[in-house]
Amino acid sequence: MKRIASLLALLMLFVFASTALAGEPQDRLKAGIDKVIAILSDPALKAPAKRVERQNKLRTVADSFFDWRELSRRALAEHWNKYTPKQQDDFVASFSELLQKTYIRKIEKYNNEKVTYQKEQIEGNQAFINTQVVMKDKNIPINYIMIKRDHWMVYDVVVEGVSLVKNYRSQFSKVLSKESPDDLLNRIKDKTKALDEGKNVDDVVGK
Repeated sequence: MKRIASLLALLMLFVFASTALAGEPQDRLKAGIDKVIAILSDPALKAPAKRVERQNKLRTVADSFFDWRELSRRALAEHWNKYTPKQQDDFVASFSELLQKTYIRKIEKYNNEKVTYQKEQIEGNQAFINTQVVMKDKNIPINYIMIKRDHWMVYDVVVEGVSLVKNYRSQFSKVLSKESPDDLLNRIKDKTKALDEGKNVDDVVGK
């Protein structure tokens, strides 16, 4: 899980890419990534005292191109309907906060990794974008799945064949097979609190 988390953290950092024949979804994704790079590269935001401001700016960008509700709904799968509308809203808010705090901490370690865009496929209101992250010792395939709303939004990321949505779906199913929807919500909030306290968080299932 630690390796997956570290690789997923690169999803906001893919700035060097061939955009030939790129469609609207890929252009939309790259626009968000460029904003993230601008924030990470801003000298005025590099000081330790600017960390909170920098992270808030990164979260604002993430909110603009991630569909947290779609991601949450697919991660819960059939369990989504076990939540009341209010619980669903609470789950989306809590889960997105956990994801953002988990990965923003990692992308702040950005070290000029580069990416090439391999393929873009659009099927109805969904788009699939295949990329490769170019690292010193190897290339890592990372694919994005997007959905068309008012804008194209990311709702899943697949790193070396491992889906973010499916990974959390497996964890959530284990919890919900024995515990209530509110129990899962509390677990997520506890993990977020642990992150705020500087602790490492690898999964939701573990105590």
